[in-house]
Amino acid sequence: MNSQDQLERNINYLASQTLDIRDTYIIDGMWRRDGSSLFGSNNRFKNFYRISGAWRVSEDIRIPGVQELKLRAGRGTAGLRPQFADQYETYSTGGGSISKNQVGNKNLQPAVATENEFGFNATFLNRFNLELVQANRITRGAFLAVPLSLAQSGGFTNQVQNAADISARTTELSLQTEVFSRPDVSYSFTLTGDHTKQVIDHLGRAPFRVGGLGQGQDMFYYKQGEPLGIMYGQQWVRTFAELKQNPANASAVESDYSVNRLGYLIRTASPGALIKLVDANGNDQFVIGNVNPKFNWGLANNLRFKSFSVYALLDGQHGGQIYNFTKQWMTQDWRQGDMDMAGVPQAEKVPATVFTGSLYNGLVASDYFVEDGSYVKIRELSIAYELGGQVMRIAGLDRIASKVKLALIGRNLKTWTNYSGFDPDVTAGGDFNFRVDGFRYPNFRTLTGQVELTF
Repeated sequence: MNSQDQLERNINYLASQTLDIRDTYIIDGMWRRDGSSLFGSNNRFKNFYRISGAWRVSEDIRIPGVQELKLRAGRGTAGLRPQFADQYETYSTGGGSISKNQVGNKNLQPAVATENEFGFNATFLNRFNLELVQANRITRGAFLAVPLSLAQSGGFTNQVQNAADISARTTELSLQTEVFSRPDVSYSFTLTGDHTKQVIDHLGRAPFRVGGLGQGQDMFYYKQGEPLGIMYGQQWVRTFAELKQNPANASAVESDYSVNRLGYLIRTASPGALIKLVDANGNDQFVIGNVNPKFNWGLANNLRFKSFSVYALLDGQHGGQIYNFTKQWMTQDWRQGDMDMAGVPQAEKVPATVFTGSLYNGLVASDYFVEDGSYVKIRELSIAYELGGQVMRIAGLDRIASKVKLALIGRNLKTWTNYSGFDPDVTAGGDFNFRVDGFRYPNFRTLTGQVELTF
């Protein structure tokens, strides 16, 4: 058992002002000073600001078919607070002894995110609403638990530091329209999409590996100049040309090798083991995947027919890869579906040792378990029926409800994907940069009934 008691103190000062000129030119400004006990003792306060402006073009210039056109831009800063224990020394106990974990940091500051945003809103043809936004953000002093040399740190293993600058570029699009509207029937939808790219611009130390598998086999790098979410691991040789990259295989004869059912090169006389890829420089670690999707999207639909209404929300992701750690773990226990060779011709069967030995690989990450994470999901579907006024007896008195609405709501009803695990909508722990499926439960499918009374 364990318990904890945390006391935090925050002091905030805020001033803001908005200027509206003829409902056409809008300027907004804000200044904020934040103080927090979560910051290191040498940096208890930090200033933040926001300045933005908008021009309602359609108020100055009449554009045929356009009811509203607004251009806007803004720049602002925001602070990310460290966790409670990040500034302190921490220790662990076990077996009657005390071990050093984290060394304290009195200079720990909030990570400051500065964002420049540009966009426009347009309403046109009395039917469409379009919004396009480009947001460029840089976070300076992002928190990293930096590994330390035990000799230099006096036995501590890491320290939380403001060690990285990370930039991000996000493009967002939203289109809303009422397709048709009649007294008895109407239909409208909202389409959204976004794309984000994040890069580590500066790292105040040498590259180092970070979590993902949770078994001491970290597969992600924090590396200057590289996007967040790049997977590293081992690859297995697929062609004879790849085999020859390794100087140790200079005398290999191509006729001694063949490609097995899984697409990997094997020594024909020893089919029970795969061959690890090693390049000419002796490197056996390579980029094996990228968690970042090409884009995310959503489609919300509203359909009404007389007293019935239907709402359906679909969303999805195109691109981005997942590491199927669950699948890798199960190879050691003979429980992974790919191991089933029933019905496979004898000449094509893959020996079990390929899975339990090579692919299991002591849980070291490898390319075999990297899968496409694209999906389409029915995130929500609701069907409702609205009744007219109804007489209801409440507390012994008759009351007339002006409206009675009955609804059935389902969430996470269906997923279309080529991913072999339970659910591609997965991350490892609380970090969305680590799309690792390590025995994660899928999103629950729920069905809910609803009765809404309006008096």
